[in-house]
Amino acid sequence: MKLVPVFLIAAAFIPVADAQHISVGIAAGFPLTDGMSDFSSVANQITTHDYSNSKLYILGPMIEVRLPLSLAIEVNALYRPLNLTIDSQTGLGPIIRTSHDYSSWEFPVLGKYRLPLLPVVKPFVEAGPSFRAKGSSLSYLSGRGFSLGGGIEVKILRLRIAPVLRYTHWGSDSTVTGIICTGPCVTIPTTAPASNQNQAEFLVGLSF
Repeated sequence: MKLVPVFLIAAAFIPVADAQHISVGIAAGFPLTDGMSDFSSVANQITTHDYSNSKLYILGPMIEVRLPLSLAIEVNALYRPLNLTIDSQTGLGPIIRTSHDYSSWEFPVLGKYRLPLLPVVKPFVEAGPSFRAKGSSLSYLSGRGFSLGGGIEVKILRLRIAPVLRYTHWGSDSTVTGIICTGPCVTIPTTAPASNQNQAEFLVGLSF
């Protein structure tokens, strides 16, 4: 996946930073949904069950440029490992389990609007495109999606604490192909563990 669009969008707001306030910090939290879909299949008397065995964590830096009219642009670089567990069973034999955690970085670019209700506590909503970089083993997963969320920001002196619930819908995974030879070799679609296109997470942003 090319991350150029992410940095181009972020760079577009650098000139604004001279006149507006910038906040930097970290965001941390945990997924509320599995990264991979729960799917079972049977082929040649082999039963396979693909799923996520754990939801792990989310962590990464954040930067926000506050604009007039209670608007802002926030960019995150969030590390979110994806767990893929596969249970395989031949006939009535023993279940063989393999489980791996794969690297995944998510880059949401979000427009935010704070409701100007109270000076210390401000509810907000956010929405924008999300991009994802994955390890080579999961390169077929979609790298583009759309996120939206809502939360409450509390300001204590210069520290801003912002818990948020965020939903992301990822695009469809790419088709995985393989090569089979029974004479001439041909390329055929193959079944691969699918990602969960609809994902939710809880995050807390700490920024200054």
